[in-house]
Amino acid sequence: MRVGWDATHGEFIVDDYYYFSKLRSVVDAEVDCVYSFYKLENYDVIVFNYPEVKFKLREISRIKSWLRKGKTVVFASYYNNLDNVTEIINSVLKKLGLEMRISSDVIVDEKNNDGDKMHPLAKYGDRVVVMPCSSSVVGGRAFVEGFTSAECNNGSKCFAAYEEFGRGKVIVLGTCVFWDNYSIEKYDNRILANDILNGKI
Repeated sequence: MRVGWDATHGEFIVDDYYYFSKLRSVVDAEVDCVYSFYKLENYDVIVFNYPEVKFKLREISRIKSWLRKGKTVVFASYYNNLDNVTEIINSVLKKLGLEMRISSDVIVDEKNNDGDKMHPLAKYGDRVVVMPCSSSVVGGRAFVEGFTSAECNNGSKCFAAYEEFGRGKVIVLGTCVFWDNYSIEKYDNRILANDILNGKI
């Protein structure tokens, strides 16, 4: 599986050694940092990890065509709409005609966490992952959900969801740092990262 990690929308990029040097070593997929938007079409899984630059209409049209061809597109946000990233992603989701949205909020858990309520633990099937500084995701099919002790302003405890589009799939994550150097080796985070980047969700 080939993964194209976008670097054209002001993202946290996979080539940033300080934040993401461990990711490539713990996943099975081939992950390339891609500096030309249109070259992303050469990849099976396309990642937009904290995009701070708005998407042009022609780029959204291209994303639609990639999805129709069966590619997986991943959008990862952060809590409380920092840097307007949540709104940027939601605008793309709306133009794609999807139901999923990211809320401008944060999920906290006073009981089940990794030493800080802003680093809540969550359930990924039978596994446990840590999802730091995450907004909630509404709509779509949830695949990472908080424990009963998790709290959020809108009542949602969903950290990640997906929706099918054509032959492809859009994955939306409330946090862009569950697979950074701090979190990737904790709990079952490397398994979650592998499953996303290998198209197993």
